[in-house]
Order: sequence, then C-alpha cells, then structure tokens
Amino acid sequence: GIARLQGNSGFIGRVGADPFGAFMRQTLSEEQVDTRYMVADPEHRTSTVVVGLDEQGERSFTFMVRPSADLFLSVADLPDFRPGEWLHCCSIALAAEPSRTTTLTAMQQMRAAGGHVSFDLNLRQDLWPDTAQLQTVVNEALSLADVVKLSDDELAFLCPDQEPLISMPQLAAEFSIELLLVTRGREGVIACFQGQIKQYATSPVTSVDTTGAGDAFVAGLLWKLAQHGLPADESQLALSLASAQRCGALATTAKGAMTALPWRHQLGDLPG
Repeated sequence: GIARLQGNSGFIGRVGADPFGAFMRQTLSEEQVDTRYMVADPEHRTSTVVVGLDEQGERSFTFMVRPSADLFLSVADLPDFRPGEWLHCCSIALAAEPSRTTTLTAMQQMRAAGGHVSFDLNLRQDLWPDTAQLQTVVNEALSLADVVKLSDDELAFLCPDQEPLISMPQLAAEFSIELLLVTRGREGVIACFQGQIKQYATSPVTSVDTTGAGDAFVAGLLWKLAQHGLPADESQLALSLASAQRCGALATTAKGAMTALPWRHQLGDLPG
C-alpha cells in the first residue's frame, strides 16, 4: 500500500520455502517493497487464508495452514531499527510463539531506537482459544503502540458495554496511545487525539469488496505520518486522515486484497 503511494516500505516476516512463498516475494518485489527481511522457512508452509464474501461484500476468513511459517518469525530475523521509522503490526502475529515474543520485541526495539509503532488489532478470535490470554497479549501490544486502529467490533471487545465517547479516551489514557482511531466503514472514523474525540466523515464510493480496506487506510495514514511525523494538532491530523480515508475507500472498489490498493495518482491533489 505505501509503496504504491511512492513511499518506502519493507516486509518483515516468514514465508514457506514453497511456490506460494516465492510468489509472495516476487509480487512484493514488483510492487517495490523491500523484501530483504522476508525469510524463507524450509520447515513450515506459507500462511494461506481463504476470504469469503457475502452479498454486501463483507468478509469471513478461514485460515488453511496452521501453524504457518509466519508464526515462526524469530528475534534474529529482525533488522536494526532507526529513528523516525515506523513499524506496523497486528494481532495475528501475536497469536502464537515464537512470533508473539518476536513481534513484541520488535515493537520495543523500534520505540527504543526512536521510531514509532502502529498497531492494527485486526482481531481474528478463532486464532485465540484462550480469550484471557488474548486480552493480556493485546494489552501489552497496546502499551507499546503510538497509533492504534480498531474497528467498532474490536472496540466493543476491548471495552464492552461502553459508548465510544467514553471508552476511547479511557483506553487511550490507560495505554498512553497518542492517536486512537476507530474505523466505521461508511460512517467514517472516530479519532481520540490529545484527549479529544472527533468524528471524520468519509466520501461515499460504490463498494464491491472490503478486503484490504483497513490495510489501505493504514497505508494512507502511515504514508503521511512518515512524511510529517505525528500530528501536532487537529488540523494536521485531519490532513493525514483525509489521505487514509481516501485510500481505504478506493480499496473497496474492486475485488481482491491488493487489486484496488490505490496508486499515488488516484489520490489527486490532497492537501498536505
């Protein structure tokens, strides 16, 4: 997503030493994503997920390979992080060891290096047989993140029986999250920033498939944050979210997780 916006991005993770893993490396390389830290695991197969769509274009996920190569990422696989860089990760990488420890270590190392961490919960509860463990691990990840993106359902999971206007400031304060975002599809985005809550509307599009919309939203956001840093005020935040929302909306206009990820020219003359 970021590479299509003419930003610099790289992949850290493991794939199987199999044809699917080779295809992933080739595809990302063709997209100008740095694959130096994509490790080919000779003992485990590449993760494979089947995405089902209902009549509204909403998704269901079936993980076909468990345990898959991505869950065997080790601390030795991590690069050296540098000041100003961004690390983005989600809870799928936290679902099993050794990837769980490696991901949390990467978050800690990025913060220690003077970089920033973005965390998309991207909750898949069928990967977590122990709900109590899920909550504990997610809490640790939240405490290491500068920016956190949740869906409506994920916020309800973390803060049951509470309205977003109440739960979001509490969550941000508890884990020292600088920017907490809750994406709501056609209803836009709610942001908790500097102790304030604000909703940002989105421009309507004809949605075909929501697969990849969250990734595109994060790509548009991190593309801006990597250029300008964390926003100093609400006006700067609004510019970053305009980019993120445009990317997320465009990603729903064609089927497939990567097909409709937007290119820089599709964003037009966004301010900032």
